[in-house]
This record gives sequence, structure tokens and C-alpha cells, in this order.
Amino acid sequence: MIPKTSPRHLLLAGMALALPALADRAARRLAARGYMRWTGVRPPRNPATLGVTWSQAILWTAVAGALGGVARMASRRILAPALPVEE
Repeated sequence: MIPKTSPRHLLLAGMALALPALADRAARRLAARGYMRWTGVRPPRNPATLGVTWSQAILWTAVAGALGGVARMASRRILAPALPVEE
């Protein structure tokens, strides 16, 4: 087991925090590009804004949430073998 104060443990802990967030952000940006190409309009930033329909808000939330969630999960699965497991 890697000591908690070792540089490797600290690096892995930092990556475990940062990588899922970065993967989520990248996936949502990719989703926004796809949404713009498919619908011809930018994805709604705030579903409460006038002019945003229920269907637009639901579609964007579903697509962005699903892709962001999968990206976070995948990055955690990739990092899992390198992270020490405490017993």
C-alpha cells in the first residue's frame, strides 16, 4: 500500500479529483456542439429563460447529463487500478 503522504499518493488523489471533472466538462462541450448541429440553436443555459421550451430544456438536460455522467464514470474506472484501496 502507498503511504498517504507519498508524492505518488498525492498525485493520484489529485488526479482522482480533477480528471472526472475535466472529462465531464469535455463531454458537455462535445454535447453542446452536437446539439447545435442537430437543432441549429445553442443549448439552453437556463431552462427558466423565456423562449426555452420544455422539449429543449429536457433534451439538453438529458443529453448533457448522460454524456457527462458516462465521462465521469469512465475516468474513475480508468483511474481505479492505480488508486490504493484502504481496508
